[in-house]
Amino acid sequence: MHTTSQTPRQTNWNRVLLNAFWIILLVDLSIHFLDSLCLWGQHPEPLTISKFITQSLIPDTIIVTLIIILECIYRWKPLWSELAITVASHLFAVLIIINLSDELYGISLIMLLPLLISMIYMKSSYMKATSAICLLYTIILFFKTSNHGYVPITQTIIISLIFAATALAGFAVIGRGRDLMQSLENSVKSEQELRIQNIIMDRLSKIDPLTDLYNHKTFHEYLGWLIEHQQSNPFPMQLAVMDIDNFKKVNDTYGHSVGDIVLQKVAAILLEHIGPDDFAARFGGEEFVVILTSKTLNHSHEIMKQILAAISNTPFTEMNGKSVTVSIGMHDFTGTDSKNSTFQKADDALYEAKNTGKNKIVIS
Repeated sequence: MHTTSQTPRQTNWNRVLLNAFWIILLVDLSIHFLDSLCLWGQHPEPLTISKFITQSLIPDTIIVTLIIILECIYRWKPLWSELAITVASHLFAVLIIINLSDELYGISLIMLLPLLISMIYMKSSYMKATSAICLLYTIILFFKTSNHGYVPITQTIIISLIFAATALAGFAVIGRGRDLMQSLENSVKSEQELRIQNIIMDRLSKIDPLTDLYNHKTFHEYLGWLIEHQQSNPFPMQLAVMDIDNFKKVNDTYGHSVGDIVLQKVAAILLEHIGPDDFAARFGGEEFVVILTSKTLNHSHEIMKQILAAISNTPFTEMNGKSVTVSIGMHDFTGTDSKNSTFQKADDALYEAKNTGKNKIVIS
């Protein structure tokens, strides 16, 4: 899978490396200036225009142009920045080596720059290519110094060992970094899976799986919480207990699968009519409970009347176009009510509705 965009961290590292290039350029110009002064003091020949152009102006202009091209790629082609900076680091190092005097000890160590950049990007392919280029440079350097005596050869060997040690350290850092990243990804994945499982378990513990309403346990917890808050901040609250009339007959006549469809539809009608501050739950079997808050008793009564009418006017094709009715008992909470007494009064009103004709609302 190809990356379609860079992460903020990748973009930040590209910016840091480009800033480092500008700093290295300034250091290079300073060293070149001081080097020219020192060499002129030892060999006071006049510096010709052609020599200045060849040794200073052209290499420095190429380096500046190279950095400007990298800045353009960073701005308009950010996906190419990583590869462009890695490739440019080789050219950058070679140009600086050419630009500065061979008499500066250790100037070849500037070739460590592409190795370090490959290490920063954590790309083994970049590290392999950079190591191969450093090896080639070391071979050229060895042949170049082989006729200059013992000291230059010793310096070349030391530089070669430094290159080799840096490359090996780079491969080790990249390998260890990949292990850490894989471990981090596995940890994040495990944490995400655990969160999903916790969410699912929390939902299963609170939601009735058939109707997607809250369950019996959640209803009791929420009603108890509301009544506790009534003591410090009283607000209007009504409890309605609703039961589907003759539901056993529905199951016996049409089967339990049709009974489940009826339960789901009744639950859906409940959710359509209650407000965002209200609460609906399946209490058990064909019985439902609704807590209505921040409303007058008349307003809540009108809502339950709409629910009553909507259910009785909903035909079921699975029941040959017949509908079901519900009976509802309501209680308007008062400050002296407890959780148990609130439910008991609403439940008593439900039984009165059942015993006095069904398909009606009784308020206690």
